[in-house]
Amino acid sequence: MMRNTIKWNEAWEFYQGDLPGAEAVWERVKLPHTWNAADGQDGGGDYYQGAAWYRKNLIREPEWKQVYIRFWAVSKSAEVWCNGSPVGAHEGGFSAFTLDLTPYLRDGENEIRVRADNGNEQAVYPRQADFTFFGGIYRDVELLVFAGDAHFDVERFGTDAVFVTPSAGDGHVKIETFVSGGDTVYAEIYDAQGNRAAKSEPIETGSAGIPVRLALDVPGARRWHGCADPYLYRAVLCLCEGDTVEDRISADFGFRDFSVSAAEGFFLNGVSYPLHGVCRHQDREDMGWAITETEHLEDMALIREIGANTIRLAHYQQAPFFYDLCDRNGMVVWAEIPFISVYDAREAADENLRRQLRELILQNYNHPSICFWGLANELGIGGESEAMYEILRELHRTAKELDPTRLTAVANVGMTKPDSELFHISDLTSYNEYMGWYEGTADDHGAFCDERHGQMPDIPLAISEYGAESILRWHSADPKVKDYTEEYQALVHEKAYAAFEKRPYLWATWLWNMFDFAADARDEGGCKGRNNKGLVTFDRAVKKQAFYFYKACWSAEPFVYLCGKRFGKRAGNAVDIRVYSNRARVELWVNGRYAGGQDGTRVFEFKGVALDRPLNEILAKTPEGCTDMLILERVEQFPGEYVYKEEKQVAGAVAQWFAELSGSGARVPDEITVREGYLSVDDSMDEIYRYEEGRQAVRDLIAAPLALADPAMAKRLSGGSAMTFTAIWHHIRKRLPDELYGLLNERLNKIKK
Repeated sequence: MMRNTIKWNEAWEFYQGDLPGAEAVWERVKLPHTWNAADGQDGGGDYYQGAAWYRKNLIREPEWKQVYIRFWAVSKSAEVWCNGSPVGAHEGGFSAFTLDLTPYLRDGENEIRVRADNGNEQAVYPRQADFTFFGGIYRDVELLVFAGDAHFDVERFGTDAVFVTPSAGDGHVKIETFVSGGDTVYAEIYDAQGNRAAKSEPIETGSAGIPVRLALDVPGARRWHGCADPYLYRAVLCLCEGDTVEDRISADFGFRDFSVSAAEGFFLNGVSYPLHGVCRHQDREDMGWAITETEHLEDMALIREIGANTIRLAHYQQAPFFYDLCDRNGMVVWAEIPFISVYDAREAADENLRRQLRELILQNYNHPSICFWGLANELGIGGESEAMYEILRELHRTAKELDPTRLTAVANVGMTKPDSELFHISDLTSYNEYMGWYEGTADDHGAFCDERHGQMPDIPLAISEYGAESILRWHSADPKVKDYTEEYQALVHEKAYAAFEKRPYLWATWLWNMFDFAADARDEGGCKGRNNKGLVTFDRAVKKQAFYFYKACWSAEPFVYLCGKRFGKRAGNAVDIRVYSNRARVELWVNGRYAGGQDGTRVFEFKGVALDRPLNEILAKTPEGCTDMLILERVEQFPGEYVYKEEKQVAGAVAQWFAELSGSGARVPDEITVREGYLSVDDSMDEIYRYEEGRQAVRDLIAAPLALADPAMAKRLSGGSAMTFTAIWHHIRKRLPDELYGLLNERLNKIKK
């Protein structure tokens, strides 16, 4: 008898809080569900992080001999009970896990309870990051029901225990599987048209826990070749007792090979294939992480619209359905675990990293879209240590043991020094750099890349994040950093991508981010609880100006776009009009009169266009028939409604999230004296430690008292860092009196450089 897979999302009950008593009021909910859909996006950094409960009754049918329950994700940890008995637990908010209910079920009605907990004190990653950690059973739940004893092993790290390793060169396919019961296993492979391409001989199953290995050959195998030809095959495995098929499973896969050169970038199937794309968070406005296939499909359609060919799925394992979409749409994928920002020195946290990486790899092993396993992101924020390096080395070794066919990668924060060990552990490396926003200017992207490549010429280098914030209501004809305008965000992307495409040694670039996303602790640009670096708004309703710039760069679909759709009021009698198009010529018409044409690529700028009416109709055309229209209202003065006004104007770039915020919501003191020619807390730790008096000041005022509360963290301060002390203070201030920050600055102010 075949397995019966039952989607089990309806009619759950929910209680927010721990240990519900007999009088607790339970709320009726449908999965997927999160308890942070509202408070996780409204700002303040005060969303509920803790325990909550779910319950649902299960009626066991007489023919159900074996029953398993599979959770596709519960954040951040889960404990499952059946009829009051503990069934099992799972730590990690992004991967699937399966538990055997059979020993706990009785005939008739059974109660299933789940305790979910997104509390941040757990030794479960992510520990600290610039996004909301939504709690809940936010992906599907399924029952896997068997009428007999024989089936494929459904408890192997949340998988169905089928691992397909194709060889693109000769069409050879190796398949490894694990079974419970049964006599033999055989495999068949079908092409995309449903024709059988290969079939194996039956293999005896042997003992439980021992892998069954099969080998097949597909003549003339067609390759999976990214967006141009994302061709997929399907492997079907059958487990038999005698002549009866007791269980059947399938997995899609593709034939492809790839390589990365430090000098020439990424190659797919032996052909140069420059990777340009986006990073993606999985949340949605008013839904958090509790999204459905509908939202995944919409996200993929928007990514396809701009013509991206790669996605970095940050900063955690995402839904199986979305990896399937990446396979079918030809996206080259970087998939990663949430080892981000800070290292938790507890052994339980190390074990959690091991488990999350193993689940990421095994649950997604068959996806041809995935080429890179991401081991970590921006760990330099929390300081570097030998213990952190060692767990990274172990993760790299584990990835290579489980999957030698793919490459490992680490994304480093822009301030990480090239001689850091963080660049010498994984196969590949990358930088998250925010020139023109958090550091430098928008013209510095190329120089940054050249400098780092020159310092590490033999290490393949990518840009894993870059970008700037924009909020729809702010606009400027002369955009500048920190104005949060659509125009400045677009300008940063124009200059960044122009620099990147001239540097073929970059093996990939991923802009940050495709979509705005929730970061409840944020309060920037007049918008609370959100990171606004997306090309598309949090609700996916509005495509920002920069969206159309990338569409002009990457999409083959003919189009023209007039910039300034939300910048409708313009001061003066003449304005500059900016147009994006992937056509070679754009012509402009104003109030029905021809205003000129330009030949070019991507960005077309018409200077000094006269506005001779109170309301002016601007029309852009291409010879191929693409058109776009814009109405501009001529006003006497630039409208103040377009200008973001900070409560306190501070010169320079935008402060990083980790330099300003603390876990308690408190801020670094605003008034800190900086004496020219003297040290201060705004200097890097490397600069402070150049002077013995500076090192002694940190040791006396910070490291010594910190050693009483957190010896491991105190030990990390013994080494230098490209981070400023102010940035490091964010991570340690909860353990120390606030006064020590000012006292250290006073002492540093007496040390002449």
